[in-house]
Amino acid sequence: MADIFKIYSGDYSKEGYDQGIEDRKANEPKNKFKFFKAVHPINYIWAFNNAFDSFNKNYDKGYLDGQRVEHNIYSSSNQTKGASVQKDNYENHIRMLNNFQEKLLELKRKIQEIREQYKKQIDVMESAGFVENIIEPLRSKYQIFSSKIDDIDRQLAQHDQKIEMQTEALNTLRAIARSN
Repeated sequence: MADIFKIYSGDYSKEGYDQGIEDRKANEPKNKFKFFKAVHPINYIWAFNNAFDSFNKNYDKGYLDGQRVEHNIYSSSNQTKGASVQKDNYENHIRMLNNFQEKLLELKRKIQEIREQYKKQIDVMESAGFVENIIEPLRSKYQIFSSKIDDIDRQLAQHDQKIEMQTEALNTLRAIARSN
């Protein structure tokens, strides 16, 4: 009865998963053509798309699970892109906040540098004798650009203050945890 339902629905999930595990254990490369061995000939015509999709999706899952077993990785959430997993503690959070704060400071310096380069470019063009019709629109655009840089600067200062508050709170929590 189960075979009839499988043929009717075209669900070859179990066969795909099992074949994926088997191929990985045998250290074989992925071979999705094994679908044609697993599927009932009726499903070449009846519910072919579902049969093909269910087999292939679960084949990939089985193959991946076989790799996880082989390498003793049982959860993808405990890996951080090849880096070692660090303990979740106050020091780690404080370190991450300090790193983020340094990146914000770098960003602030970079946007100031870009503003200065823009201004220098306009000054060079003016001293090179470019006509006023070219220089004036650039100065106008520079003023708009400069005001946007000032807005970004204010936002970065606000973020810096919030980071300081979070760092202080984490230091307080760390001190409380150490005293207990």
